[in-house]
Amino acid sequence: MSRKDYGMMWSMAILWGLMTTIGVAVLFGSKTLSLNYNAWTTSVRERNPHMRPPPTPQMRELNTRIMTRLFRFLGAFIALLAGLMLIGALDLH
Repeated sequence: MSRKDYGMMWSMAILWGLMTTIGVAVLFGSKTLSLNYNAWTTSVRERNPHMRPPPTPQMRELNTRIMTRLFRFLGAFIALLAGLMLIGALDLH
């Protein structure tokens, strides 16, 4: 392999390593992300009630659970995909 090929391999490895880290961070921070997202959407709804009224406390709890699961799924998907691409980028034939 030439020097350019090694440089490309390591730059791709760094990229996929960072993406794996981001995926793991989203996976483990899903509860905080969902609480912040729901707080933001509630404040938008309170400022603009003509669009859609603010959610009830029961709906707010349901929204938080749904968003937590979605963020966990997204984090797991990103981490798994990036991890597999990282293994492929470091594959030294």
